This record gives sequence, C-alpha cells and structure tokens, in this order.
Amino acid sequence: MRKSESSQHASLVSARNAEARAWVLFFASGEASSEKEQAFADWIAASSANREAFDRVRRLWEGMVEVDGVEDLLLDQNNVAALKRPVVPTRRLLLGGGLAAALMCAAGVGLLARQSAPAESILIATQRGEIRTFALSDGSEITLGGASRIRGDFTEESRQLELVAGNAYFDIARDENRPLTVETDGVQVRVLGTRFDIKKRANKVSVAVDRGHVSVSADGAVDARDLLAGDRIVSTPARGLGPVETFDLQKELSWRSGRLSFVNAPLRDIVADINQYSERPVRLASGAPGDMRLTLSFSTQQIRQVLAGLDAAYPIQVQENDTEILIMKDF
Repeated sequence: MRKSESSQHASLVSARNAEARAWVLFFASGEASSEKEQAFADWIAASSANREAFDRVRRLWEGMVEVDGVEDLLLDQNNVAALKRPVVPTRRLLLGGGLAAALMCAAGVGLLARQSAPAESILIATQRGEIRTFALSDGSEITLGGASRIRGDFTEESRQLELVAGNAYFDIARDENRPLTVETDGVQVRVLGTRFDIKKRANKVSVAVDRGHVSVSADGAVDARDLLAGDRIVSTPARGLGPVETFDLQKELSWRSGRLSFVNAPLRDIVADINQYSERPVRLASGAPGDMRLTLSFSTQQIRQVLAGLDAAYPIQVQENDTEILIMKDF
C-alpha cells in the first residue's frame, strides 16, 4: 500500500472508531430515541467494519469500569462530534443501571431490525401417516399433517410460502418488516406473526386462526377478510370466500396430536383426511354417498376400526384388497 493510501486508510479507521465510541457513549447515556436508534441501524447496516468497530468499543467500555481516571479518558469530545451534542460520561454512568444490558437492549434493537436476512429456499414435506414439526430460520415453526408439502422462499423483504398439499399449522415469528404470505389454490393468507391452520382439499381451502390476526384474500375477490383468534373461513372454487365463522379450536387442531375430529362433515372430507394417514388409500366408488354428513372423532391408529363401524352402521359397504380400501353404496 502506498504512503498516501495508507494514510487515507488510517484516517478512515480513526473516524470509524471515533463514531463507534460516540454511539457507545450515546446509548450509555440512557437518552436513546427511536430516531437515534434508526440512525444507528443505518450506520451499522452500511458496513460490516462499522459493526466490528462498535462491538470492539463496547467490549472495551465494559472493561473500563475499574480504570482510574476513566472519566478523563472518555471526555474527549472528538468521540462524540458525530452526535451533534456533548455526552459527559461518569463512573456512576459506567457502574449504574446494568450498562451492558442497556447497551445491548438499546443498540441491539436497532441492529437486529436492520440485519440483512439471507435468501433461503424452503421445501418441507411429510410422508403418509407422519406428523412432523419443522423449525425455520426466522424462528417460525410449521407442523405438517400426513402427506403434506410446503415450498417457498424467504428474502430480505418478504417470506413467501405455498401449501402444495395436505394441511399445516403455522406458528409464525413476528417480523414487522417481512410479512409472511401463504398461498394455496388461489387463497392467500397474509400475517406479520401469529398462529393459524390451513387445510387444502380437492374442493375447498379452510383457514382457522388460533392466535392473533390474519388477512385472507382469494383470486377474484374484491376485499380481503380479517380473521381473529377463533375465526375460520372456507373458500371454494365455485363461491370464493365464504362467511367468517367460529369453530371448535380443540377439535379443529386435534390432528396435531394424531386425532381426527369432524362435526357434521361430509364423508368425502373425512375420506380425504383419512387418506393422509391410512396405510392403503381409501377411495369413494362411483355412487358412494360422499355428501353424507357424520360427526366422528378417532385416532389415526383407529382408521380400520372406524371404517368397519361405518360399514355396520350406515348404508355403505367397505371392501378391502391389497392396494386400496373402497367405499361403495350399499344396494
């Protein structure tokens, strides 16, 4: 490096270190504001060297409590010129109020809010009969029912997912700067962070909210629907979004513990859920009463017993072979 370049580099490093000392002193003063935190976040985001300088100065600051004459060492106002106002550090300021915690809380909020989130492709899936919870990089968790699949992408600006098949329970970490959108069959669910459930079926999509607030829209719909905890909405290709309704939280989400619960549900929907867990596919034959409504609750380990009970109690026949289970109308 030539002499002039070396001098210029040293000048930049000196200025960066001075600004880092200024930020440490400011946050330690206890007078931080949202505007200053935003300015700090901008400065940190501008350069990894800025972040390294701040961390280095912070560690030095925290180790200076027992140094004699520390006030004189820190009182150089060249350190705080960037803040447009003097900050006078004292030993009381160094010792009092949990300085390290104050620094990490006040400065860390701004730092974390502006850190770049790496791009990430997501593909998670379960096998038939499997219920599994997946942890995502943003702190969210998704529980998939049997034979379910989700794909998507997380970027610095957004979190986009698609429920390709099956059903999922979403426990989404809140991020004001990166809303999450889940799309399936023309239905979009948008959240900042909350808990909700989506079921994708051949003829409908249902969204049920466990906690917080979600916004649901559908292709061709004029307005989005706002759902709160305890609300559910169903969308069909023919009628679009239906009315917002309440639901039984315990029954609706019992699948996460391996129990399927139905209240006045059509047989075809029950068969669709069973097929996520049955060892052999269950099929409704032509003419079978798919619209027959039933109220049932059973473990995913009790599928064969339930089908036998339906055969005995209702006008249907259940026939098994090596490849499938067939439900037919009882003539």
